[in-house]
Amino acid sequence: MSDPLRGFDPKATYDAASSDYEDASRDFWQYMSTRTVELAAPRSGETVVDVACGAGPGLLAASRAVGPTGRVIGIDFATQMLEIAEQRVRAAGAHNVEVRTGDMTALDIEPGSVDVLLCVLGVFFVDDMPGLLRSFWSLLRQGGRMAITVLGERFFDPMIDVFVDAVHAERPAFDIVQPWRRIRDAATFRALAEEAGLQGFTLREDTDTLTLDDADDWWRIVMGSGLRRTAEALGEDTAAKVRARCGEAMEERGVREVELSSQYLLATKP
Repeated sequence: MSDPLRGFDPKATYDAASSDYEDASRDFWQYMSTRTVELAAPRSGETVVDVACGAGPGLLAASRAVGPTGRVIGIDFATQMLEIAEQRVRAAGAHNVEVRTGDMTALDIEPGSVDVLLCVLGVFFVDDMPGLLRSFWSLLRQGGRMAITVLGERFFDPMIDVFVDAVHAERPAFDIVQPWRRIRDAATFRALAEEAGLQGFTLREDTDTLTLDDADDWWRIVMGSGLRRTAEALGEDTAAKVRARCGEAMEERGVREVELSSQYLLATKP
């Protein structure tokens, strides 16, 4: 059986990247979490579960939406990411938020007990993606909503191509694993939802343009995202050469913006 992740270990990668991830996420992709909460539209008094919640930007948005009579549960298995999430929750005084360590493929949540299930940038890290969506669906009560967010075709374009070219210039045979590419377009996302047995769902895709002040911003993205796995596997010296190549290409091409697309699946349980 093939390994779609080819040895990519999300827990180890994102635990190692926790502080860098929080820094880069705040400036470059945190909006996906808050946008997902807005699309799911939690209401006062509801129970929200945020799976693969990471450092917790979606938790605070959901906390405000459900109010003091509601409940928000954030779950992730990257413990260092959860420490950051807990700090955010405490600093915000969000008493209706609970943060738990857990595996999203084996959630300790009672079926039919959840009003809103959120999963932002997490589905593509499991082997059985349709099975994961089915398990999420089972947690929803009647009228409950599920919002699943993945990346789209444009992934920090054009810098991702610069990065790949720089890696292969230093290590021609190196395998750059990008699990998020497993759901790279609307057709693939739709097929996944249909295989999971979801009905009446809608899909939305957005493309956002993000500003890079300099080459250091690009390397913040690398080290704060799943690309960190590649940089660390290359070793410190080779990674430094890749970083330099990226910086040189940015200057030569005058790159000061990148495009990042995101896809949102929204479904309500009848």
